[in-house]
This record gives sequence, C-alpha cells and structure tokens, in this order.
Amino acid sequence: MAFKFMKKIRSFNTRRANRKRMHHTSIDNSTEENELQITNLNEHSNEKDYANTDQNKDLQSSPVEIEDTPTKSDNTKSDTSNEHLESPVEVSEKRELNCKENQTPSLQQELKKATTHQDSTIIIIYQDENHQSLSSPQIISGKRGEAINFKFKEFDHYDLININGFTSIFVEPYGSITLTYRRQSGANIWLFSQDIDDLHMLGKPRFVSGKVDEKYALTPPDFIGYNLLRAEGNVKGNFTDKQQVVTYYYRDATWKEVDFNVKYLKMKVSQPGYDAPKGNDTYITLAKDTVWQVFESVHLTNGERWHCLGGNLWILEDYDKVKFVDSLPQYSIGTNDGYQFSIDLNVQAIIDFVPGEKLTLYDRPFGDPIDSIEDGSIVTITERQGGRDMQWFKIDDRGWTIRQYLDLDIERKVAQEQEAKHF
Repeated sequence: MAFKFMKKIRSFNTRRANRKRMHHTSIDNSTEENELQITNLNEHSNEKDYANTDQNKDLQSSPVEIEDTPTKSDNTKSDTSNEHLESPVEVSEKRELNCKENQTPSLQQELKKATTHQDSTIIIIYQDENHQSLSSPQIISGKRGEAINFKFKEFDHYDLININGFTSIFVEPYGSITLTYRRQSGANIWLFSQDIDDLHMLGKPRFVSGKVDEKYALTPPDFIGYNLLRAEGNVKGNFTDKQQVVTYYYRDATWKEVDFNVKYLKMKVSQPGYDAPKGNDTYITLAKDTVWQVFESVHLTNGERWHCLGGNLWILEDYDKVKFVDSLPQYSIGTNDGYQFSIDLNVQAIIDFVPGEKLTLYDRPFGDPIDSIEDGSIVTITERQGGRDMQWFKIDDRGWTIRQYLDLDIERKVAQEQEAKHF
C-alpha cells in the first residue's frame, strides 16, 4: 500500500511540473532545466522515502501509521529540499541582471558607436562643359535620413550652369552629384590696322572675343599694296576681363626705304606740293628761293625720292628744281608794320604737322624760334602776312608758322576724329 502511495506522489509531482511548463512557455531553456532539476529532486526524494518504507515493511503497525509516517517524512524532506530553490522567472531575471553587470566598458562603447555609425557617402564632381575636371572630387559622409550640410565650390571666372543628381538628405549608401560650370566670356581684343607713315586707317577696327583665360593667337589682316611692318600689343596670350588693343602697322609696298634724318631743301623754282609720294596736288605753291626743312625722305621701288616738308606736304627730289642746303636762311625784316599783305584774323585751325612731333614757332616770319606746339592742337589764327607764294600766320599770339602746317577745315577734321573714336 505504501508503494501505491508513493506512486501517487510521483504522479502528482509530474502533473505539477507539467502545469508549470504550460504557464511559462516563454521562459528560456535555463528555466526548463531548473524545472527538470526540481522534478528530479522530488523524484529522488520520493525514491528515498520508498526505500525507507521497504526497510520497515515488516513492522507491525496500523495502516494509518504506515500512511502517516511516509507522508510526514515526505513533506519534511520536500520542504527541506525546496527551501533553497528559486522560481524559473527569478532565475531568468537574475541572469539578465548578471549579464548587464558583466558588460565591459568596451562593449558599451561599441554599442554607442553603432547607434551613430555613418552609413551613407556622397561624392561631388566639379567639371566644365567639356567634362574636364575643375578640382578633385569632394566626398561627404553621413547617416541616412540626416540633412546634408555642404557648400559648393566656386571658381574664378566660371558660372554654375547645371546640377545633376542633387539631394539635400542622405538617402542611399552611395550617391553622386555632378556640377557643371561654364567659363565666363572675356573682354574683347580690338584690332586696328594703320599706315605707319600717315597713320590713316586701312580698314575698320574689328574685335576678337573668347572666354576668360582661354588662349588666343591673332593673325594680321592682309591689305593689297601694303606690307606689314610691326604689331603693337600682345598678339598671343590669354583673354582677360579687361579689354586689350593690338595695332598692326603697314607701309606702302612701293616704299623701299624711309629716312628720318633732318635735311633742308631750297626751291630753285616755284613748284606745287603733293599730299603723298606720287600723290595729288595740294594747290600749295613752294616759292622760289624758299628753304624748307625735310622731316622724312622715302626711296620708292621705282627709284624716285620724295621728301616730306611737314604734315601731308611732299615734294619730288628733282635737282633741276631743288637743292640741298646746310640750314635755314636768316631773313631780316625791319618791322611787321611795313610788311605787304598783313591782315588781322580770328580763325580757328588745327596744327597739321608730323604725328607725335612738335611744330616750331618763330618770333616773326623767317625769324628766330621762340616756342613749339604739338601736332593736332586746335589754335586761333590772329594775323596773316605774306603774298601768294609764302603766307605766315600768327598762332595764339605765341609765334608764327607757315600756311602748310595749318588745316583750316577744322570742322571736317573734328568730324573725322570723332568718327575714329566711335570705332
């Protein structure tokens, strides 16, 4: 009967363990191990009780005593065995607490680092219209979902014209933004073509344009009947943000040699002057026995020699009509009061001498030098003396000069200068 009693106790313990497992299905394997240990412990205790019962089965006792003794012994042993055991829930919570307490500082740092890890990278490419790189690519990293904090680069003399792949938030693990720039236009390079001897324009001014810092190489224009002598300005270089000027100087192809040595010619006979070598009659008469200073002499390819007497007054070297002398003669005139054909004037004119040079003024007709005035100056004529062959004019009360160095058509001259400035 004791055996049946022990069997019931084991069955009861087993059912109790099963019920605990059903109520704690979420507990991990460690909890199950604890339950199994409790069950095994109970079974072991029951087996010991059963053994004690077998040893005393020969004793003469009442059935009640036999049933009460094992029951008391079992309860006592069970209480003693279970008083140090913990519940599965308590075991699980204790393990979690021990796990947190045993975490090292390095592990905590790694966990914190994982929460701030940069997982997105964007590369920014800078290029021009020809897909040529303007600088090294720019790389920016961040965390997906965060705003991108960056500033595009700026390049001197370039304008941003296109952005491809733009985004303001880190979205993908890898991305790219391409920025395309256009080079700014540079200032024009003006080209002028002039006759080096009389400085008249051989054609309308023209200009060349390009991008800032872009290289250029100019080609001089061709003009029929002229040879290129030199250029003034940079014919090669780079466009800038400032205008540049290049002037090409040409000379008549029939001019073989040019001489600027000062000489003096005396007219053997009265003869007309011309506006250029082999040019047109100026209707200015060079009087007999007058002496003129030569500022420029030209030897033509046909053998002729022409001499410039100032401005646009030229004369052919003909030894039957002219001869060279050492200096200007010294004329002696008593007073201006008795000089023939003297009249008072109030007329404006322009000094028409040699470009870039100064015209000498004299104290009286055929007198001594006392002053000088720049070519192109606008002056007022206050007096004229002389006859048909030689006329002298008093300039701004500063001195005297001859008719050949004065351009009386001032309105036409001013209009020409304004037109040249306009171009």
